[in-house]
Amino acid sequence: MRPVNAEVMSTASQTRLARIVTAGVVALALLQGGTAAAQEATIDFTVSGSSTIRGWTCTVPGTAQVTAGSSTAVRGLADGVQAATLSLRVKDFVCPQEEMREHLLEAMRADEFTEITFRLGGYEASGQGAATTGTLTILDSTKEVSFPLSLTPSGAGVRMEGELALDMTTYGVEPPVVMFGLMRVRPLIHIQFSGIITP
Repeated sequence: MRPVNAEVMSTASQTRLARIVTAGVVALALLQGGTAAAQEATIDFTVSGSSTIRGWTCTVPGTAQVTAGSSTAVRGLADGVQAATLSLRVKDFVCPQEEMREHLLEAMRADEFTEITFRLGGYEASGQGAATTGTLTILDSTKEVSFPLSLTPSGAGVRMEGELALDMTTYGVEPPVVMFGLMRVRPLIHIQFSGIITP
């Protein structure tokens, strides 16, 4: 029997090792490709309140980043939601009067704190949607909030609608006082949002 050439065996071993490494890299890439990715959608926000003289309403576009999968199913989202973040840029607010917008941006310290962000912490499915909890960050203050969320199947996506009321002073926002104190904005505001997300 002829002895096997050590050089040939070394080359064969290297070829096998290269095939194993290649297969591992391909498998890893496939696994990463199968990981749920966050889908971004446009969300319309409306913020309203009152003052000693009149009520007011401003609007602002925002975004929702939603990652579906492996959690409690809710209406329109059979695989549930792993994570969700709603955010808006303070300087994108639109108000009926420019003066009102300027007072809002000043109160929100828009040059220093550019975004308002909500991060989902958890939820429980309900008849028409979910009861959600999470953290809301305004200025440099982050607090836990809870509110109901309505979910309605819409084409290939799901219409998401929610509303919450909060006292802006609990986040360190000083309500505007204008006209030499004749008009004072009350601290309680209502935030409504709506948009279609695609799981």
